[in-house]
Amino acid sequence: MKALLSGFRLNNLFAGFIVAVVALPLCIAFAIASGANPMAGIVSGVVGGLIAALAGSSRYQVSGPAAAFITVIYGIVAQHGFGALLAATFLAGLVVLAIAGLRLGRLMELMPHSVIVGFTTGIGLLILLGQVPAALGIDAPGKDALHKVAYTLSHWREGHLAELAVLAATLASALVWSRYRVARWVPAPLVALGVGTACAVALADAGLPVRTIGALYKISIDGIAWSPGFLAAIPRQLPAVAPAGLTLGILIAVETLLSAKALDTMTGTRHNPDRELFGLGLANLAVPFLGGLPASGVIVRGSTNVMSGGTHQTAAAIHALCLAAFVALLFKLIGMLPLAALAAILLLTARRLIEVHELRTITRIDRVEGALAVATAALTVTVDLTVSVPLGVALMLMLALRRMLDGKRLDVCDQHGHTVLAVSQTITFLTSPGLLAEMERHLGDGRVRTLNLLEAHYIDATGALMLARLLDRHPRLQVWVAQQSTSDRLNHAGVPADRIALLGNGVVHLPEVFRRLSLPALPDRLPAYRVAI
Repeated sequence: MKALLSGFRLNNLFAGFIVAVVALPLCIAFAIASGANPMAGIVSGVVGGLIAALAGSSRYQVSGPAAAFITVIYGIVAQHGFGALLAATFLAGLVVLAIAGLRLGRLMELMPHSVIVGFTTGIGLLILLGQVPAALGIDAPGKDALHKVAYTLSHWREGHLAELAVLAATLASALVWSRYRVARWVPAPLVALGVGTACAVALADAGLPVRTIGALYKISIDGIAWSPGFLAAIPRQLPAVAPAGLTLGILIAVETLLSAKALDTMTGTRHNPDRELFGLGLANLAVPFLGGLPASGVIVRGSTNVMSGGTHQTAAAIHALCLAAFVALLFKLIGMLPLAALAAILLLTARRLIEVHELRTITRIDRVEGALAVATAALTVTVDLTVSVPLGVALMLMLALRRMLDGKRLDVCDQHGHTVLAVSQTITFLTSPGLLAEMERHLGDGRVRTLNLLEAHYIDATGALMLARLLDRHPRLQVWVAQQSTSDRLNHAGVPADRIALLGNGVVHLPEVFRRLSLPALPDRLPAYRVAI
């Protein structure tokens, strides 16, 4: 608590308020899209966000309901009821605590980048498809997004153009506003919801009413109460809630650590993954007792926190308190928000999740991995993420193991008067985390000027992107590679071509290489050197 109080500074108070403004419509929209009451999303943001801030390790992480869970939550609620979801969330909290207690947080970081991109892209597509009925104001029945879209397309004449107009106005205003610098201080979702609500009011005055939150749901803190009744559903519905709890637990752990890792990259800090998961485990044990959705770390909230000047867990705690204050004081205004405007906010979320550029990058680095990422996305949309993610990881693991060499070595040696760091192993998603830590240790004193990858016979997309980030942090470091394909992979990952020296199966003029390294050239008596591969 003392550490939390030390962060009560103006920058953290402001950042917490801005994040709460961004998070409020997301909490409501995610809950509605999941088939739950909007207050379930608010409880997740308030209770889950506060507990995770108090017990977690990242100074920038902000927790709450996540878009990645929408399809899973909707399936649980549709098939087994909201009580089963609360039971599954409680079990998910136990799963996350077990992962933290067994210190498996670092192991969760071994998730292949191609599978993550495929999974998030698939979730984004599902969210996008799920907004088609909302865009036309059609209450489409169906067990999943695909069935709802099929129903909507077959009943499109029943749609309401007023709903579509509100969605279009909200979406356009958000996209336009986000182009201006002022969006850092006045978030685009807030402006967009204001425009959408004004449009809905104008249409209602013209005799074209649109659906609002208040017309369908009760927005009030009076409905929040201590409800331990879901515990009775655990033994009664164990065959249903146990797999759901395991799935949610793994998703919470992966989503949280991915978000924390991305925030570390943005801020140059390091978090403790096991402690971070401990905080999220406690949060998910608590939120079901107040009827909340599962909570996890979310990159949208965390990145908003960073860009708003947040530097401490206090900002995340302030975000949770501001969410509670918004509901307590502004519940009438929240009830006026049109559902079509919230659908527009979800479309913006889907746009961020559908990583077309990242899919292209992975495909350029490795076509097999690119195909695997696309297959993961397709399976997530057409089957289920409980199938797509495990299958994608299994295939990626077999692919990496097939390509890995038995010998693993990282050596520092002096060659021709300067220090070289030689990597004699494949660089894949399995080896990248440990390899990165070792390389950073050797590069810390600034003596190493060359990274020798002549014996790194295979570098996958995760490894190539890791090396690109490493070289960004060490601008004086050059790279030696043995194959043109390796050079191309690094180049596609973002490494400039002038920092890569290709030394493979041919004669290389070493004085020219050292000239590019800004080192003294070798004597003329050694004009060339043949590298044997």
